[in-house]
Amino acid sequence: MDTEIFKKNLSALEEKYPALASKIKKNSIEESRYKIIRAETGEPNLLVAKNDSFIMLYDNASPYEYCKKFLEGMNIAYAPVVLFLGFGLGYHLHMFSQLYADKAQAKKIIVFEDDINIFHLAMEMSDLSRLITHPDMHFFVREDPDDTVHQIRREILADKGTFFQIRSTKVMPLPANILLNDEYYRKALDITRMAFRQQMVLCGNDCTDAFLGVENLLGNIKHIVSHPGINQLRDKFKGRPAVTVASGPSLEKNIHFLRDIRDRALILSCDSSFLPLMKRNIRPHMVASLERTAGTNMFYESASDVDGIYLAFCPVVQPDVYDSFRGKKIIVYRDFSHFKWFDLDKGTLSIGPAVSNMAFKIAEYLGCDPIIMIGQDLAFAEDGDTHVEDMLFGERDEYYYSSIIEAEGNYGSPVKTSRTWEIFKSYHEEDIRYYKGLCINATEGGAKIRGTHVMTFAEAINKYCRNEFFPEAIIADSISDFEKTVNIPQELKSILDRCIETRFGLKETINMLLEFRKEILEVQNNMVRPFMYEGKDVDSAYLVSIAERFLGIMDTFLEDRNVREIMAHTVHSQIVFFTNKFNYLKDIYSHKDCLHSAQILMIKEWLGVIGQLFVSTIDSLERAEKMLAKEIS
Repeated sequence: MDTEIFKKNLSALEEKYPALASKIKKNSIEESRYKIIRAETGEPNLLVAKNDSFIMLYDNASPYEYCKKFLEGMNIAYAPVVLFLGFGLGYHLHMFSQLYADKAQAKKIIVFEDDINIFHLAMEMSDLSRLITHPDMHFFVREDPDDTVHQIRREILADKGTFFQIRSTKVMPLPANILLNDEYYRKALDITRMAFRQQMVLCGNDCTDAFLGVENLLGNIKHIVSHPGINQLRDKFKGRPAVTVASGPSLEKNIHFLRDIRDRALILSCDSSFLPLMKRNIRPHMVASLERTAGTNMFYESASDVDGIYLAFCPVVQPDVYDSFRGKKIIVYRDFSHFKWFDLDKGTLSIGPAVSNMAFKIAEYLGCDPIIMIGQDLAFAEDGDTHVEDMLFGERDEYYYSSIIEAEGNYGSPVKTSRTWEIFKSYHEEDIRYYKGLCINATEGGAKIRGTHVMTFAEAINKYCRNEFFPEAIIADSISDFEKTVNIPQELKSILDRCIETRFGLKETINMLLEFRKEILEVQNNMVRPFMYEGKDVDSAYLVSIAERFLGIMDTFLEDRNVREIMAHTVHSQIVFFTNKFNYLKDIYSHKDCLHSAQILMIKEWLGVIGQLFVSTIDSLERAEKMLAKEIS
């Protein structure tokens, strides 16, 4: 062992990965299982025992030559994100970073190494300090891949716009590592893919769906102005217990307990749980509503006596939701750009994709501790049901059957779940990871949610819901001053002015995009099509200059504040989708003329989609202006 090299590596590890450094310090290598040998060229090599034989990490003739052939065989042209399944003694990563990373435009390198002993030995043999401390290299050594998904998504992919290139990710499966533990590396690959999927979902996977949210938002202007925001309740329940009620099939086991704790816990119902609660004479304090699609209003239409129950709704829901709920409302913004456009603070929460995620974030925002979850199965019941009895759309939703997978259950045994529930669960796990209080999963069934403390609902009530604090009175008192201070006509006039300013800004942006699209069409007709169908030459330098100007437009077309705030969330998913596909063309076309011609065609398509979104938003703003003018008059 080279003591000085090891100390240098350990110092670097302590700086960036203190927990791993602590494990290395305590680690004791089993010498009978790991045998260091010298390759014919003199470099260190390693034999690792598995079953009754040894696996050699590298070809013993020359580890460097072996790694070089491996990397050449990968045929890497463009690799903005690289996933190494295995680290070994570091030869592959050293060589990639020195010879390929710059040429392949690598932005992020993720490394999984299952065996801490191998990593420990590598630290004793060569200087890894530059790799360890590099801000764009991320090591997961002997970590459960399940524990890494949030870090990959939240800290790695979100940095430097990396998610704009994730479609071009390259996977480097080191052969010896795969032989030593293929199950671990297969799981690491699956978890990384899941992190990628979740990042795409967070960015928005449907610009039409995002536009529908804006359309609904503009239709809800008078409701937004005339109701208090969730910010009126921030930390009003500090240290008080909350129960979030989802509509999983296990809810039937413990729903009856809610009836007796209304004065001892804040009860937050998901919209789909509301009618099952009301039919059993159980009255939540708040009902969370998030979905922008049609049909959400049906959750409330049959409930007439809602006195003392508040609808906490995100105003991207359809306006008919407001009318169908006959009680008082509280506005909850999501962390989307179009809420900033209002310049009217109501309280903004970072909410995941499901209404159950919203209920949790409301409880956290209000300061609740602990947060007790019930009905949060996120899995099929044994009989195949997906929801509690009396859920409006039935106990068995066929939608979840389209992608059945297996997951660990709350009590250890596997359960059947779906890809959709997997995403909801992962967002719960991320929220819980950053939540400073105690989260209790009292679902009594379903999929395991990492980070929760599992107990029965009866146990949770006996331990945490002992004292009365009358949540309904706290809510009423906290929002009581709103109606006295709000100036509705003034707020509506301010928003009307912003609608008009934004509409003019959108028209100016459209004119700029139309001029560029006109040039793109000329290039398509006069150069790209003759190249594609007649084999004529193209001026690649000219095509490159057009693509570069387009990328400049993408950076600047949302410069106007009103345009940016009303449009950014809507077009973001399209930008992410386009950029990933645009960058992926480098993986498809090796011939530069083909590459640049394909880029021009993609740019034309993008301009058409974005232009239509802008035009549709102008139409929505015009309708909002008419509605506001009528309200003000």
